[in-house]
Amino acid sequence: MDDPVSSAGADQTGGGDVVLGLDAGTTSAKAVAVDRAGEIRSTGQSDPIAVRSTLDGGSEQDPAEIWRAVTDAGRRAVVGLGPDARVAALAVAAQSGSVIPVPVAGRPERAITWMDTRFRSVVTDWPREVAARIRSVSGWAPTPGVGLSTIAGLQSLGPREPGADPAPVGRWASVDDYVVFRLTGQWLTNPSNAAGMQLMDVSALQWSDELCSLAGVDPSALSAIRPSGTVAGRLTGEAAAALMLDGGTPVVVGGHDQACAALGLGVVDPGDLFLSAGTAWVLTTVTDRADVAVLPASLNLSPHVLDGVWTASENLGGLGAMLAETLPADARHAFETCGAAVRNALAGAGDLAHGGGALVMVGGGIRFSELVDVIATVIDRPVAARPEAAWPAVGAARLAAAALGWTPWGSAA
Repeated sequence: MDDPVSSAGADQTGGGDVVLGLDAGTTSAKAVAVDRAGEIRSTGQSDPIAVRSTLDGGSEQDPAEIWRAVTDAGRRAVVGLGPDARVAALAVAAQSGSVIPVPVAGRPERAITWMDTRFRSVVTDWPREVAARIRSVSGWAPTPGVGLSTIAGLQSLGPREPGADPAPVGRWASVDDYVVFRLTGQWLTNPSNAAGMQLMDVSALQWSDELCSLAGVDPSALSAIRPSGTVAGRLTGEAAAALMLDGGTPVVVGGHDQACAALGLGVVDPGDLFLSAGTAWVLTTVTDRADVAVLPASLNLSPHVLDGVWTASENLGGLGAMLAETLPADARHAFETCGAAVRNALAGAGDLAHGGGALVMVGGGIRFSELVDVIATVIDRPVAARPEAAWPAVGAARLAAAALGWTPWGSAA
């Protein structure tokens, strides 16, 4: 049963109240403290989170390091507020796809990240009809580096094989529900992060018995799915001390980092478009249809962090890496290549991308003003380049603010 935030004793008149948004990313964690007017009052960032790679395609992190990064970032934001501000609630945005095997006894020792390719053969060995069924139910095309293929691969290993878990696994978690557990003592996830496990029915927003059977797990070994924006629980004493917050502070269910970033940027209505132009480029459009059967094959479907809408995304590849290697004399051609990739993705999205607003663009690509202009010309649509910010953390903060009943903030700056 949800724990209403209104009973938390929050100061409903205090201008010093803020909400804390945490972003548990792959390379580091970030935090923002935001006041009632939607203004960022302080920020924090962790040191890099180490990734241990192996020659066979393994990519792992230590869950304890992930937790330490989240608390370091949050604590730095809290310290930056000064003594008069009070954090009234917090929420977490998190990367998706990574898998944390939780042993029956003891703490988890590793997170197999979404960059892990050791179980690629699991995906290629699935018959075509099985692959089609996976996409139909989950909304995602079968791929390595997500829960279904990773868990199925781990389950297939003998106890003495490299990569096998040394102790019996009692729960299969991801980064978001692991962090929520460390914050509240409750194993809870949300629909947008559960999509990255590829074990959820994207239409029903519940774990799929069919997909769980394919992975060789019982749904009871997965965290309960709760809607984003509801209350997960309250900070434990240990978590409160790590974050320098009051014990019992409400923790609100967050979401996948991309979905939270979309919320932070105001990309929330059907047809709205969001281009993340980092090392890899991802184009996302918002839709009110959860019908995978009519979804273009290039798009993966995930729940948004808002009720009644989903995000349909396509990875456009390493265009940012290509730009980084481009000589100045060849820049115009590289910009046109990027513009063509965006145009083709929009064409492939069909009427899902027919909203009238601007394409919101974030990431390293916005530092090239000519690139932004070229994309706008090629797609015949305005492009709104937003400044660098911890947008997933901002979106998580918005979820926390909404749970407190604060007046909705205006459009993203």
